[in-house]
Formats: sequence, C-alpha cells, structure tokens
Amino acid sequence: MKQLFVIMLVWQMTFISFAQNGTPMTEAQRDSVLAEISLRLENIEYMTEPVHYKLYKTDNIYTFLKLDTATGQIEQVQWSLDDNKEGTMIINSDDLSFFYKQPGTFELYPTDNMFQFILLDKALGRTWHVQWGMEANKRWIKRIY
Repeated sequence: MKQLFVIMLVWQMTFISFAQNGTPMTEAQRDSVLAEISLRLENIEYMTEPVHYKLYKTDNIYTFLKLDTATGQIEQVQWSLDDNKEGTMIINSDDLSFFYKQPGTFELYPTDNMFQFILLDKALGRTWHVQWGMEANKRWIKRIY
C-alpha cells in the first residue's frame, strides 16, 4: 500500500512540474521533488504506525505520565536534576486490553484539573478516571461506567 502511494506521489509531482511549464524537470527540480516525497513519507509512516508507549505532559514541569497504548498501563515519571529525586511510580499495573492488545488502542486526555486525566479505550469505548500524585494514596485509576 505504501509503495503504491509513493509511486502515485512521484507521478503526481512529476506531472505537476511538467504540466506547469511544458518542459522536463531539471536535476535540481527532481531533487526538490524527491526531498518533498521523503518528507511526506516520514509523516505518513509516523501517522500510520501506532506507537507502543507515549509520554503525556502534566502541568507539573517535573512530571509526565507514561502510557502503554496497547494495555492501558500507566506510570508516573518524575525527572529532576537530582538523581535521587527521579523515578517512576505505577498508577495502573492492570492490563486493560481484554483480547484486543494493539498499540494505539489507549489514549490519555487531560482535564482542567492538573492531577486528573481520562483514559479512553479507542477500540471499545471504555473510559477510566486517572489521578496522578506524589503520594501513593493520591495515585489511582477507576472505571467510569
């Protein structure tokens, strides 16, 4: 499928260039077209291949949430210039995927509360309320029915 797209893209770019002035492309024009095709392919590859892990920013500059997009498992990631203040803390260790374990299935959405996110199962439509925090009792996940 991707090869067919590349062929069509090259043909389209060549045809547009030739049709504009009625003369074949110069080497510089060909290089420009190939550079444009390469850039478009990078964007297509990124968009079509779901990633297994994603980092989500929080309003705390030292805190990110790491989501396993195939299972819905979430870790809180703390970074710091002091090594002894860095680390990860589990928010959800349960595999929420059921039978459909594909990267890109789960997505986190921030709320207006900096500590709260909504976890969405994009395949089945299930949702969870997620909270991160510095203390263990402040980190949790619960299903929204």
